[in-house]
Amino acid sequence: MIKAVLFDMDGTLLDTESTGLKAWQYIIDKYDLNLDLTLPIKSIGLNNKSMSELFYNELGADFPFKQYWQEGTEYLKKYEEEHGIDVKDGFEELSAYLKENNVKMLVATSTYHNSAIEKLKKAGIYEHFDGLIGGDEIENGKPAPDIFLECAKLAGYSTEECLVVEDSENGVRSALAADIRCIYIKDIKDINGELKSKVFRECKDLSQIIEVIKEVNFI
Repeated sequence: MIKAVLFDMDGTLLDTESTGLKAWQYIIDKYDLNLDLTLPIKSIGLNNKSMSELFYNELGADFPFKQYWQEGTEYLKKYEEEHGIDVKDGFEELSAYLKENNVKMLVATSTYHNSAIEKLKKAGIYEHFDGLIGGDEIENGKPAPDIFLECAKLAGYSTEECLVVEDSENGVRSALAADIRCIYIKDIKDINGELKSKVFRECKDLSQIIEVIKEVNFI
């Protein structure tokens, strides 16, 4: 029986991955970097530590990732202040159903804890959740299982009683490594077919998760 749903945030709850890529494009254009968005897209779902390691491995230890990340973050904050943060389709319907059926809602995000709270508040959905684990609260970021295992622990349920909702390859791999049933919803980039065959279900939007839970919980 599913007693808690563990949501990724960026790209799953919030339509923020596309704006994150806008920030990287801003950096690429500002410094005339010989890069495209391939590497930033590859980094979707990673926390800051894992993302920096990816960039250093691909571009060398002298790549000024910290500087670019800070400037990109400032650009992103200004963009979100001007344009707001959109919530993904089907959230209100799903949230109402989960609350009605006493299924807990938690967030497991690679974004740092306080920044995640700020984003969820800006989007107007923070109060819907029963807990949050950020990327700065675990030792190993996605695709390691740490964040979902810690989130299940925070929920107070076994991994068998939890369901993960993810949009990225790194996130799906993390859920599978934690041995938690995972629902995949495509956002920016589709995951590969082999990985997709391992998810519990694929949905088009958040509202479709309702039918999955009804099927599992017989309600």
